[in-house]
Amino acid sequence: MMNINPIHGKNLSEAWALTFIKCWNAPHGTMAPAIISFDVKEDDKAWRLEKRAIRKLLEKQLTAFGIVSANQSNVETVAGTIFPESIWKRCNGDSDQLFRQYDKMWPFVSKCRQNRHGTYFRRLTSFGENGINQLKKIIDTWHADTHRRSALQAGVFNPAIDHSMARQLGFPCLQQVVFHPEGTNGSEGMIVVAFYANQLLLEKAYGNYLGLYRLGKFMARKMGLHLKGVTCIASNLSLSKQSKKECQHLLSEIERVLSDAD
Repeated sequence: MMNINPIHGKNLSEAWALTFIKCWNAPHGTMAPAIISFDVKEDDKAWRLEKRAIRKLLEKQLTAFGIVSANQSNVETVAGTIFPESIWKRCNGDSDQLFRQYDKMWPFVSKCRQNRHGTYFRRLTSFGENGINQLKKIIDTWHADTHRRSALQAGVFNPAIDHSMARQLGFPCLQQVVFHPEGTNGSEGMIVVAFYANQLLLEKAYGNYLGLYRLGKFMARKMGLHLKGVTCIASNLSLSKQSKKECQHLLSEIERVLSDAD
């Protein structure tokens, strides 16, 4: 019988750090499955999404491994595949403008080799041959007073193109995102629930959590709700492509930072 113990953090950084320690101690550095969640309390002035020391340790380790992006941190690059925060900031709260701007930029974004199969935000806003904007449909459905939970989900995996004989595809690992309202008509807030078939903890997970938070914040705002939390489920969560020995110092530093916080 599987023994699944969800990991919960008071914020994104703590959730990732606790998961790193648990995954390190798991057989073969793999948790299967893994459930990670963190709170969102933006109405609390003392709450912070990230703990700077943990983010800094991760960024330093990624740089040491040569996992870098040209113009920004790799964490931000990964997060941007789920939600393009930099574009959204220029749209003055206009979601239609965000969708138009991303669509306009797509020919350039798609030229990047890593995006040759798509990005998560592209799949969420232009899915399949008909280019269905799932996020817009969810927002419009909610405001039409259809609050059926099964209508508040967006798919990423496309069987028409993703069922491939390729041994390594790389995308999409994220399969589905659900915008789950709590309480009557979301009176108690909304939780983002995401499902990954496979996830790399060191290389991708922190950026994944950050992107999901930003996506959830965007959707909650457009639905007239407040974001309460993020939950990420991975059927297979691996520590890293790097060896444990190469990550030993990072583990020690994470444990130190968490200990100091106590």
